[in-house]
Amino acid sequence: MNTTETFPTIEAPENSTPRREFLVQAASMLGLVVSAGTVITLVNACETTVTKPANTGSTSTGGTTPPSGGTGTMAADNVIAIAQVPSLQSVGGAIIRTVSNNQLVIMRTSASEFLVLSAICTHSGCTVELPSNGRINCLCHGSSFSASDGRVLVGPAASPLRRYTAAFDPMKNELTITV
Repeated sequence: MNTTETFPTIEAPENSTPRREFLVQAASMLGLVVSAGTVITLVNACETTVTKPANTGSTSTGGTTPPSGGTGTMAADNVIAIAQVPSLQSVGGAIIRTVSNNQLVIMRTSASEFLVLSAICTHSGCTVELPSNGRINCLCHGSSFSASDGRVLVGPAASPLRRYTAAFDPMKNELTITV
């Protein structure tokens, strides 16, 4: 008796991928995914984040300390882009702003000129008010200074407000303050 059994042969369909080829393709895809993650990480590491300070346009009153602030387009904190500060766009406008750690009263006196004075009263170090009626007042002890040059009009302050040099560039519409 012949006990040879015959097993049917199962042939792989023509479009099936052999196991080795499948594993190579899977590894390639995994490599692409890992590489893409690495490339994204490297690109993100090379990006430069630019943070622009908010325009405070501070018009502090009440003898309080104004927030220091930029204009959003400042190359340095002593350069003010006038287009970004509404209060300085017209003659007679004024702001109190911290520039290079100095509180300043910045006033537009003409289309092309600005007057910059210290915003710190020479009597006891309080922050002065914005100019009003040609005067800059200090509410702490009643001193009053001339808004045209910072000289003392009413004591107890004995010394004028310090004056800072300011240069206006009409082409750039920028004010540079020397501190």
